[in-house]
Amino acid sequence: MKFNYDKEHDILAIHKGFSNGEKFKRNVDVGELILDVSTKGRIRGIEVLDASKYLGIKRNVLSSVLNGEFSISQNVDRVLIGISLKCKEGIIPAKIAVPVNSAF
Repeated sequence: MKFNYDKEHDILAIHKGFSNGEKFKRNVDVGELILDVSTKGRIRGIEVLDASKYLGIKRNVLSSVLNGEFSISQNVDRVLIGISLKCKEGIIPAKIAVPVNSAF
C-alpha cells in the first residue's frame, strides 16, 4: 500500500498496487476523485483533489497522517469507498459514495 499527501497541492493519494497478471487499465474521474482501475476491473488506487475540503479534514491534520488505506464495496447503484487514515492521535475514518453510472 502506498500513501502520500501533498500539502502544497492538497492531494491525497492511496494505491494498493497490482497483483500478478493485473495492470493499470484507466482512470475514472468523478468530481474531486480520480480512481485507478485495473485490467481486472478493480479499483486499485484513489486520488482525492482538494482533499482537506472534500474530506473535511484540515491540511495540518492530513500532513500528520502516517499511513492510509482504503476498502471498496459495490452496491447496485454506487461504489462505497472507506478510507482509514492513521496518525499519531489515532485513526481518521472517511467514507465516499460514487454513483456507478458516473464512474463506470
